[in-house]
Amino acid sequence: MTRATIISAGAGAAILLAAASRFALAPLTVTRLMVLGGALGLLALHDTQEHRIPNRIVLPAAVVCAALSLAEGVHPSAGLYLGAALVAVLLAVSLASPAVLGMGDVKLALLILCALDAFAVVALAFTFEVYALVALFLLSRRGRSALEMSLPLAPITAAGCVLALLL
Repeated sequence: MTRATIISAGAGAAILLAAASRFALAPLTVTRLMVLGGALGLLALHDTQEHRIPNRIVLPAAVVCAALSLAEGVHPSAGLYLGAALVAVLLAVSLASPAVLGMGDVKLALLILCALDAFAVVALAFTFEVYALVALFLLSRRGRSALEMSLPLAPITAAGCVLALLL
């Protein structure tokens, strides 16, 4: 691991824990947030540099978060089902138009669902809102040329997760 990856993972874990500090959290929930934050830090770094979300980061993090949720005894809720439906919609969009939404982005949404349970819907909604704001800003600054740009979704998703835990 490079110095940048260690810093990114540590910063991601610390930021998510700080954002969730207003909650009384069980130890397994804290661990889940640290795994998610570390993964989001690494994914944001990779996505910004390479415009891809590596499976070697997102899939193990999703499996660990899902296992921690099961070990904690998280009970399915309406929010969890809604989040799963949202991930299914994102999968359909990705399969129908891979240029619009990559499969890595769908796996990233699955990671968010496994890690945040019912908060996942709020986090993904904030992600879409932040993405729209960034896109509008780029359109206002660059005009039509902004339509051809590809934005990395992992840093925006990380911001959506922080907002969901803060608000």
